[in-house]
Amino acid sequence: MTESAAQPGLMYNHLDSDIHEFVFIEPGKADIDQFFAILERLLIETPPDRTLRYLVDVAHSSRGVSLVAMAQRFRRLEAQIPNRARGRTAVLHRAGALLNFVDDFIHALAPQQDKTRFFTADRRGEALAWLLFE
Repeated sequence: MTESAAQPGLMYNHLDSDIHEFVFIEPGKADIDQFFAILERLLIETPPDRTLRYLVDVAHSSRGVSLVAMAQRFRRLEAQIPNRARGRTAVLHRAGALLNFVDDFIHALAPQQDKTRFFTADRRGEALAWLLFE
């Protein structure tokens, strides 16, 4: 069973593999707000001993998505929900983005209970496999 929702600049699918897929397409403020509303619901509803798996696709947005601003907003959200599930996030981006360079840096800064990796959009299968690996 898949759950899905769409905003003009955001598509959300809860895949059968229990991966929460977010695809950003020219997102505006309402789309980012919707993304965080879904995240908040997931963090509240998921038991703390589980792992939430996210596939975040920012490869389709020509103006980009501020991952720094999103990380800051997520930190505020996790402060509101300190006893939460672990997170495992794969971010798909366009080839040539500087994200390949910062992948290890971000990995080092993430809270120990969370893991984040960056993949170019053409490595979607690898990203999905990494999400399911524990």
